[in-house]
Amino acid sequence: MVMIQFKLFDRQKEKCFPLWFRPDKLKNSILSVLIVILMFVGLHKTWGQHEIKPNIVIFLSDDHGAEDAGWSGNLDLNTPVLDQLAREGMIFNRAYAPSSVCAPSRSALFTGLYPHRNGCDRNHGSVRPGIITLPDYLLPLGYRVVLAGKKHISPEAQFAFEYIELHEVKDFFEKPGEAPFCLVISMHAPHQPYFNHKGGYTHTHPKPWLPDTRASRQYLRAYYDHITLLDQEMGTFLYWIEKYGYTDALQIYTSDHGPAFPFAKWTLYEKGIRVPLIVKWPGVIESGSESNSLVGLVDLLPTLVEVAGGNLPQGLDGRSLVPHFQKQPASHRPYLYAAYTNLGVHGANEYPIRAIWDEEWKLIVNMNYEEDFQITRMDESDNRAIIDSYDVLQSWRAHENPEYRQRARDYIRRPQIELYHLKEDPHELNNLAIDADNQTILRTRLSAMEVWMGDQQDSQTENLRHIMKTLNSGHK
Repeated sequence: MVMIQFKLFDRQKEKCFPLWFRPDKLKNSILSVLIVILMFVGLHKTWGQHEIKPNIVIFLSDDHGAEDAGWSGNLDLNTPVLDQLAREGMIFNRAYAPSSVCAPSRSALFTGLYPHRNGCDRNHGSVRPGIITLPDYLLPLGYRVVLAGKKHISPEAQFAFEYIELHEVKDFFEKPGEAPFCLVISMHAPHQPYFNHKGGYTHTHPKPWLPDTRASRQYLRAYYDHITLLDQEMGTFLYWIEKYGYTDALQIYTSDHGPAFPFAKWTLYEKGIRVPLIVKWPGVIESGSESNSLVGLVDLLPTLVEVAGGNLPQGLDGRSLVPHFQKQPASHRPYLYAAYTNLGVHGANEYPIRAIWDEEWKLIVNMNYEEDFQITRMDESDNRAIIDSYDVLQSWRAHENPEYRQRARDYIRRPQIELYHLKEDPHELNNLAIDADNQTILRTRLSAMEVWMGDQQDSQTENLRHIMKTLNSGHK
């Protein structure tokens, strides 16, 4: 008599269950297969039924732009770890942060609410009392919710994570406990101050949106050197995930906003708010897949709640990405939005900016356009760094090329309204706001922005309404 044994592993109980059957008692091979499948289905619960709670790992970098990795088409950069993660998961090509500084962006990620709705609309700001955060949703679902590394959220007590240091991540994976976990690995790279590394990048192509000066090139290469550090750090974390047997976890890589360049961080231009987003989930997400849908960091919280088996919260600004994972029809989103105040930034003046965009057009409104834009990082040298953004801006101002000098002036003194055709002008170099042919497009988006700002209880709503009245009356 021949007996055949199958061993099925239950991850929740961490036990193997032997399954025996006698082939001589089965009528044919088809019946054998059916029995094995039925036994497998009976003992193994599927995520789609919300019975298995997957482990979740979120990799959150600091100041990493969407275009700055090998997988995003940047041939200058060598990012083998991030490239491999992208090949194994889904790339979201149109992912955006809701602001371009740390605290508002991270607070929105962990609440599913835009900055003015959760209360943290300035850097080093705090969410309002009573705002529900990611741990509040996942802890009742049985999850251990941990944040390792950089925090930059306030008040910490309202974000009820278990806080650990980055060097403790290895120990966490070794002994995570019985419960499923959601681990946020919050890294510091590639945040400035920047240092050019020995053996680092020496040849790079100029950015179309940055005047090509010696300082611009050195600064760009130093930033790329820090992306190399990020990629290496990611490799360490992914090694531990593999070593300790969590390769089936849902893994998300993203950043809080773009790099500390003029026309990037501290602005609402594409380079400041478009962020990388890769999602890997073996068995659920097809490897090498992509999405061109408009998505935002506010979408991550409802996504995680649904994945964890909870009911989707009502009244959030974010929408679950799960339909995208499964290539199912997702609810249409006509616009995304972003807000920036310049408050809470060292040496900054109040400079409120709001933006609205769709697949094709982007509108930016500079509320205090009559004032110069000011922050210390652009007005003074950073004595912590070898090369800084002040050096870059000064190199533009002193250059013999008048277009470079004008680009520096455009950064400091901006028009009240900016309208860009993103498909034809992805670097936002040609402001079309005054073109007669575009006035319907402009006014439609101003109206949508007014509704959104009112819903957000944005203090600048009346200011926007005044701008709209001025435009409608025919004044410039």
